[in-house]
Amino acid sequence: MVLHVTNMCCGIKLRTICFVIAYLHLVSCVLDIAFHLLTVAIVTDGFQCDVNYDKFSAIPWAVVEPLLLVLNLGTHGFYPFPGTFRRQYNMYVEYTSIIAEPRCYPGILHVYLVDILNFLINLIWLRIVVSYLGALYKRNPEPMRMFLSLSIVKVVMQIIYFGYQPHFFDIFGNETYWFLKLLDIFIAVVFITIIQKYTKALRLERATGISEKPPSYVECLINASLQGFQRSPPKKEQVIDIDEKKTVEKPNIESPA
Repeated sequence: MVLHVTNMCCGIKLRTICFVIAYLHLVSCVLDIAFHLLTVAIVTDGFQCDVNYDKFSAIPWAVVEPLLLVLNLGTHGFYPFPGTFRRQYNMYVEYTSIIAEPRCYPGILHVYLVDILNFLINLIWLRIVVSYLGALYKRNPEPMRMFLSLSIVKVVMQIIYFGYQPHFFDIFGNETYWFLKLLDIFIAVVFITIIQKYTKALRLERATGISEKPPSYVECLINASLQGFQRSPPKKEQVIDIDEKKTVEKPNIESPA
């Protein structure tokens, strides 16, 4: 039985759309890690001093954070930048209660634990995205299923995070903020749906290909030799009778003297 699968969505191949989704995830994840490291390095004076709020405020968040927000729409969801939106709505501002004169001494103790956790999360997510991109090239649905499952978990966590953050009802007073958050979740759900369809189609395609795959050349030779051995009649032992010619010697009759 031949299984027919749909590999198109809105006139575009699902494989092409999945590649676009993968590279969007890759670009956003790499930029998140780069901007995060750069931000922490700036506010800690090269990881040598306590966080300086003056340097943190000097970062052009009015340009950086909207750019990161657009890059992360539907692709990441969690990016560790308490900049424009958080300071505007006074939510989780980690860097507001910092002393004016930061203390400087060598060591990684200047970096906040939340920054280390965010960096590790981004690094793990980058590894998953690279695995998903490699699975697309190899047409391997198993890593794609893992990426799909983790994306669903990430969206659920994002919704929980969005619902349980402080001043939740005050957020809806600003249309821009909740519209961008809901748009982020909506795009992520659309991406998950497309990836799920292509993963399912790829699994069916692989199952059909395995069931209809012809045997290899070596298997054909082995099967042919076995069939030939079974069909050939048993060999009969040929008995060759060799008639020995017996030579009859005539007795010599001596003539009488």
